[in-house]
Amino acid sequence: MLLNIVKAKAQNCNDVPFQTSFTLSDDLISNKGYKFLSDISVKGNMSYQNEKLIVNATANFKIFAICDNCGENFEKNVSFNFQESFVENYNSHNEEDYLINQNTIEIDKPVIDNLLLNIPTKMLCKNGCKGLCSICGKNKNFYSCNCESLEDELDKLDNPFNQLKK
Repeated sequence: MLLNIVKAKAQNCNDVPFQTSFTLSDDLISNKGYKFLSDISVKGNMSYQNEKLIVNATANFKIFAICDNCGENFEKNVSFNFQESFVENYNSHNEEDYLINQNTIEIDKPVIDNLLLNIPTKMLCKNGCKGLCSICGKNKNFYSCNCESLEDELDKLDNPFNQLKK
């Protein structure tokens, strides 16, 4: 998605608001079992000074995920803030900066880079998800079981794996 920066260049040092949205491929996050349920909405400000454009923005989107604790399917709204700089002169370019292409910038790449840095590595359906019982496999969020007392009895048996608990 290209953003026009002519207004930001004309208003040297002043914040110029922008808003855009675009679709990303599920392939980007499918290795984690996630799927995008909405476009990515990006809203922020850009400021131009000394051949450098600074973008401060917030990205929002909705994903489908599977809880890492209990295995339930759920939808989650994800939001993150980011700041990136764009430069016109390739010679003054360092690895953290993106390049300005005449009077436009490509916003997709910085959004994707920040999305990959900010998406949770462990996805939970809710705060305090209790997960699955390690003995009977029931979802502790919906069912109760007496397996904890049964676990104490199993600990008393001669089981070589009991050493792992220590």
